[in-house]
Amino acid sequence: MIHVAYRLWGGDGVYAKMLGVSMLSMFENTKEKVTVHIMHNDRLTADNHGKFCYIAGQYNQQIEFHNVEEISGPTLRKFENVYPDKTGVNSHWYPLIAHEVFPNLDKIICLGADTVFNSIDICELWNTELNEDFPFAAVAEYANGVKFQGPPLVRNGLVDHDDYFNADVFLFNPDFFRNNFKLILKGCETLYVHGYAYLFEQDTLNYLFSKKYQKLPSKFNMVLNWVRERGENHLQKAIYHFAGGKISKPSFDTTDIYNKLYLEYFLKTPWANAEMFGNLNNALEKMFKQIQNNSKDSLLYVANLLSKRSRAFLCEKDFQESVRRIFEVTPDELILNTEMGGEKIIQELNERQKRGGVVERYIILFVMVDDYLQARNFLLSQNFVEGVDFVNGFEFLSERHGLKFSFDSKPLLQAL
Repeated sequence: MIHVAYRLWGGDGVYAKMLGVSMLSMFENTKEKVTVHIMHNDRLTADNHGKFCYIAGQYNQQIEFHNVEEISGPTLRKFENVYPDKTGVNSHWYPLIAHEVFPNLDKIICLGADTVFNSIDICELWNTELNEDFPFAAVAEYANGVKFQGPPLVRNGLVDHDDYFNADVFLFNPDFFRNNFKLILKGCETLYVHGYAYLFEQDTLNYLFSKKYQKLPSKFNMVLNWVRERGENHLQKAIYHFAGGKISKPSFDTTDIYNKLYLEYFLKTPWANAEMFGNLNNALEKMFKQIQNNSKDSLLYVANLLSKRSRAFLCEKDFQESVRRIFEVTPDELILNTEMGGEKIIQELNERQKRGGVVERYIILFVMVDDYLQARNFLLSQNFVEGVDFVNGFEFLSERHGLKFSFDSKPLLQAL
């Protein structure tokens, strides 16, 4: 019997559905018997509990539920005390209490809810022989030539780039966490105290064990951030991982083969029902209302602001004529270009604002430069206030002016 554990804090939301997709994709690609263990809390709804059981039953597989707050609440409090998280989410620590949740198992696979299987049998991972002296195996996240500089631990040299592993897929003996409990708890505290409160259990395990763990083939945890960065556009035999927060989660864009893979499995889950169209309708209404209200609020704000301030413009030199045309700049309005340098720009603004030694009218600067963030930081350093003294001028332009917009459908998919 293969044992696979998922951790689930939000059993009432999108991660429950993603877990269902992951579990179903695993069953579809696995020939052996599997027991799925879901580590959860009181947020797991009865409806989602039933849907998980339905999926397992469809494939004649086993599923067990473990309320970690009931099993290991006091131990979880120890981690929360040394490494607090104001969000209240504590599922980061679930794998670290595996010895209390699974005291009778000598091997188990831990999977993140945002994983999807493609043509790979979980038995391949299960059959990996663990090192008896150090029974913990994971995938080095930056394998296959990924050049991302990594989290602070890597950037500051505490963990080597090539050794840093992702903790959403790993194979281990639960006794590993029992035998190293004090060390791991102390490691959590050390990272928090020294300002490395970033990736919770993943950073802690890397900080302590990056030179000791057993490295697994990258096919067991293909992080999509890095797959896409490499420009890969073909599916491999792999466990794909939609890692990296909301920005990396699947969307409705099926021109992306990884989104399509996710949706193909999602449509086989019990969440793909008539109710999902109602959820989609509600999400669209909410999105459009928010966009409409935000647009009108912004328009009114700028209209009122312009009643008290005169306009000035900052742009690249070769964009000046376009700015004059698009904004219908009058001869008495000021246009500055980045080649002037920061000191000259501030001087020009001050001179325009003060004529004859008297402040005539405050200026609002429309900034349209390639690196808005750099310009923003400079203006803030000069005590300018964003949204009052300057704004991002590109926010007033449309595709008619050459700007390209992409619609983000991830919130809609997550609402299904």
